[in-house]
Amino acid sequence: MVLGTVIDATALVGPRAHVALERLAAQALTAQDFVAAFKYADRRCRVEPPPAAHCFVLRAEANWKLGRSEAALADLTEALLVDPSDVGANRRMLAWATDDRRRVAAASLISRDGNPAILRAAIAELRRAGDRHWAVCSVFDNHVTGWVAWTKATTVEASLATEDGTLTSLLEPNSFHPLASMDVQATAFLVGRPPSRTPQTLTLKCDGEIFQIRRLAPNLSPPAGVRAAVHPSARPRSRTSAPTVIVPVYRDVQATIDCFESLVKARTSGGSGKNPFRILAVDDASPEVELRRYLQELAAANTIDLVVNAVNVGFVGAINRALKEVPTGDVVLLNSDTIAAPGFVDRLAAVARSAPNIGTVTPLSNNGDIFSFPMPNDVNPMPGYEQMLEIDRIAGIANAGEAIDVPSGIGFCLYITRACLDAVGGLSETFERGYLEDVDLCLRARAKGFRNVCAPSVYVGHHGSKSFQHEKRSLVLRNLGILDQRFPNHRKECRAFETADPLRPARAALERALPWSSEPSVLIVGNQRTGAAVAEERARHLRQQGERAVLLLRGRDGLHLNAADGTSPQAIHLRLDTKAAIADAAEILTRLRAQRVEVIEPNPLPQLIDLMRELDISLNFWLVKESLGEAAVSLPDGTPLLVPTKAARAFAQARWPKRNIVLQDWPTRRLNLPPLSGSRKSLAIVPSAPSPASLRVTRRLADCLQRREPSRPIVVAGTTCDDDRLMSYSNVFITGAVAADELGDVLAPHDPGWLLTDFEEPTFGHPLIETARQASRPVAYRDWSGGSPKPRKGDLAIPPNVDEAGLVEAVVDWVGRS
Repeated sequence: MVLGTVIDATALVGPRAHVALERLAAQALTAQDFVAAFKYADRRCRVEPPPAAHCFVLRAEANWKLGRSEAALADLTEALLVDPSDVGANRRMLAWATDDRRRVAAASLISRDGNPAILRAAIAELRRAGDRHWAVCSVFDNHVTGWVAWTKATTVEASLATEDGTLTSLLEPNSFHPLASMDVQATAFLVGRPPSRTPQTLTLKCDGEIFQIRRLAPNLSPPAGVRAAVHPSARPRSRTSAPTVIVPVYRDVQATIDCFESLVKARTSGGSGKNPFRILAVDDASPEVELRRYLQELAAANTIDLVVNAVNVGFVGAINRALKEVPTGDVVLLNSDTIAAPGFVDRLAAVARSAPNIGTVTPLSNNGDIFSFPMPNDVNPMPGYEQMLEIDRIAGIANAGEAIDVPSGIGFCLYITRACLDAVGGLSETFERGYLEDVDLCLRARAKGFRNVCAPSVYVGHHGSKSFQHEKRSLVLRNLGILDQRFPNHRKECRAFETADPLRPARAALERALPWSSEPSVLIVGNQRTGAAVAEERARHLRQQGERAVLLLRGRDGLHLNAADGTSPQAIHLRLDTKAAIADAAEILTRLRAQRVEVIEPNPLPQLIDLMRELDISLNFWLVKESLGEAAVSLPDGTPLLVPTKAARAFAQARWPKRNIVLQDWPTRRLNLPPLSGSRKSLAIVPSAPSPASLRVTRRLADCLQRREPSRPIVVAGTTCDDDRLMSYSNVFITGAVAADELGDVLAPHDPGWLLTDFEEPTFGHPLIETARQASRPVAYRDWSGGSPKPRKGDLAIPPNVDEAGLVEAVVDWVGRS
């Protein structure tokens, strides 16, 4: 591999190649070879296993040193999406950003960085934002230690609340502390912890104002001799006590009011009869006066039961306190930023009672990870109340009685049976506040023999992340480490679940029953394996023109329907192998209100084309590959054949001279590359997709250039059928998967002097190829058009009948002449 300095090319192949890429990027940064650093870091960010935050930080550092500040900040943003607590990313964001991202980075560094100079810079940034006190603490079994810095006060009060009382200390400022200055006072502290089997709470106050609360897990194990849990099938199930809906409350007045209003409506009109559910709110020391007053008014009217915490103890503490108030009956843990429909508790309870070993039940939601609808593992828009009621009503019909096993439930709305609670107890106190303690409870329940299921007959709206916002990802990652220790196979099981997607049939049933958009649609027929990129590019164009596009992509298990705007349908699969399946497909296609069909796939299913004709939907065939299927070829000569480029038009006119060829130019992206920065220009190869042909051509070029110009590097923008084999060549570098809109940023540091693309088989409209053809560099390609349009000056138009050896020879001569 030749990248500024010669390295052992074998280091970049094999199962540990990603580690070598990270090491080489770091070494290149140290050697101030920033171009090489970018190349190694960029490839690392594009290959498996998924890159960690520090991989994006390496690329950000290289980009910054290369003067690409926007790209560097974008990399830091990616790093902080992966891990918001990453110190390297936050340090650079604090130093490089000029907007609110500096403040967010400073807040993260306060709690995680140990460098006094960095901490002083973070404090200065937060002071500009109006903060007046900061603290960090580390919790141990016997003590809590840390530091406090503050302004406009003389002392800070540290209180430790235990089961036996409260221990209070006054922290005096220490002028010799590394964080102390003319304007900031600071000191270290150490607070002893007495032994306890219950949680303790550390509270820091400045001038009577609480500015930090930390809930501390018990430092004594529970007493021995706890009886083993009886298998759930052997337990009697109590049906006498009504379920209790527990809602912990902290912030967000309007979302919380909406939540309780929906609960009150659900209880009064939900069909719960003589045994309606109880609503128990936990005011977790909310700082919002209006919110506290609202809860008190509801409690005074006996609309809800209310527990008020004197200090904020977090989600776990609030739930566990509430559970002590509910000794019998099932419970529902419900976030205060949710909207529930009448009957939701009854339907969750019915699913829970459908088998004796069900322990937890989770509904569908717009924002519920694997339970999200219509797009799983995505944040779908929050519906309005009436729309939410309609989705829930139809879900109750479409998926009545369904119980689908899942790895774990999620606490935005988690129904837990009394038998399950008695077996596993409350939420674990060892988690940081807010995330994954619900998953932990579900996994502990499963270890006791209970099932976690989804009730797709219930739908609950969920805003999401109202409580912690910027902190969410940090809390998730921190708690994920604890969960991994307890249940090391959970993540692998979740990935397998997402791949299999057992909830898809339930989402599809709900989609089928829901009303769809009344807007006319354009149906794009393509192939999921070989033509998805072109079909998605066409959908992008249509959306830019204000048209609604729905993709119909052929896969191994049928035809997949996906609305390009993220609305329904997303989960519906069609088959055309029986009369009943064809009738079903006809009904679905009619509901889509297709004003026309654009056939992108060269060889679509004949049954599908026949069905479109029966439904009298206008068919538009595009030429995107060398061949046309029988459905297009058999059309009368006057029927238009659409082409996306001038080259495609010339190709089609030569191949089918009697056919009516209609050019509809697709928008193209300009590929602007910066001026060449050195004499070691590279040859960039841009294949449309991994293929044996591109692999063979690249190998031939590598061999030939190595003999003639040993120092001439080759960069492949994308992936190949055998990256390891090609990366073992000393003059070849492969970037990893690239999207068309990032092609310029990826290629620029490689200093490409020439580009080779579109050399495998005739392909028209592919976003990567069409972008590469617009490069501000000489481009070589097979000229499928026969010379029309005329090549640009410097371009190499290779005749289509030249074999691979001749193509390689022509490209090498072309590079050598330039």
